Amino acid sequence: MLHSPPSFLDSLKALEADIQHANVLAASMPKGKGEACLQMNHFNLFHVVVYKVHTNGKSDMYCSERKATIREFYSVILPSLQRLHGDLVEANRVQENEQNIEMITRNEKDKRKASDLDWEGEHECGICLESSTKMVLPNCCHAMCINCYTDWNTRSESCPFCRGSLKRVNSGDLWVLTCSRDVIDMQTIHREDMLRLNLFVNNLPEYTPDALFLVYYEYLF
Repeated sequence: MLHSPPSFLDSLKALEADIQHANVLAASMPKGKGEACLQMNHFNLFHVVVYKVHTNGKSDMYCSERKATIREFYSVILPSLQRLHGDLVEANRVQENEQNIEMITRNEKDKRKASDLDWEGEHECGICLESSTKMVLPNCCHAMCINCYTDWNTRSESCPFCRGSLKRVNSGDLWVLTCSRDVIDMQTIHREDMLRLNLFVNNLPEYTPDALFLVYYEYLF
């Protein structure tokens, strides 16, 4: 038996539920003093109104409203809010774990500071002695800079340390040797993702409601 397609009201209810979920996610984001909260409301089955709310403790002041298509809402706005919320939950979990093992973390930081003093020496290429990011060969795990890898791979197709074959090793197979300086913390990632979402919203076209359409829309419902 063929199922009938969802009615207009069913589609509208599903859209309202997703928008409400997006508003809850946006409201849960940490905000500094004077920062706005992103909120949304449905305009019709084709567009969503996006606006920012500044809370001054007594009343809410609204910024200029933007209009997003349903495709933009489901492909960019909602997934971005879900990812930001997931990153926030993960960051809080990590913070709780760090508080439980504060002494261990402090010792690790002290060791990391001591090791960073020898950062330049540790990151010298064993061939050219230049300080740069080292690439690790997947077969033998020997490390060298990308320039030396390219040179040796071109000349002999072998590792300069153990003479292991590099014939089937492509540049995309190399591992990158990282250190603590190369790792971006979760707060930075969260801040950059939030900035990208705000830039996307700011670039949306402004929403100017049609009074006649609103009267007709209220008459229908």
